[in-house]
Amino acid sequence: MNSIFQTNFDHFKEAINTTSSDYFAPALECIEATKQAILSGNKILLCGNGGSASTASHITNDFIGHMTNWHRKGYPAIALTADISVLTALTNDFGYDAVFSRQVETLGVRGDILWGFSTSGNSQNVIRAVESCKEAGIKTAVFTCRSGGKLKDMADIWIPVNTDEPMLAEALHLFYIHSIAESIELDLDPVQ
Repeated sequence: MNSIFQTNFDHFKEAINTTSSDYFAPALECIEATKQAILSGNKILLCGNGGSASTASHITNDFIGHMTNWHRKGYPAIALTADISVLTALTNDFGYDAVFSRQVETLGVRGDILWGFSTSGNSQNVIRAVESCKEAGIKTAVFTCRSGGKLKDMADIWIPVNTDEPMLAEALHLFYIHSIAESIELDLDPVQ
């Protein structure tokens, strides 16, 4: 096998092979907080950069669409990464660090929840979004690497994965968000 593939697979197996509650308990807390937002008639705001922007957009699709129950109503979710006109205008007018916080200030209300994705935990625009959420009474859940960066101490719920390698963290974030979304759907709208 190609050595890069072998190394990456070995690191991936190490990262996913954990039984530590440090990696499960926060995900369970995120399930409950997100369910509460949905049940209260609130919404999920999602943001991230690069590959993490795609993660935010991807899970928004699953909230609005479905996981396994094709017949349930959609859950209100907005990917703050998806509107190119908004993103480019805010970046031009306010700077890239404000690209998500400005949207939180405009779209977010008390009782919503923000899911922020940053493999390093140090993405300034995600940090600013979390700060805006604090001011607005919006709960925050951040998905990072193992070390967590600045965001681990800022968020209401810090969800680390067991690696500091960005590529593996992004892959594990997809596993986490699908598992969380499927758990939410099973609790709120089980397939009959």
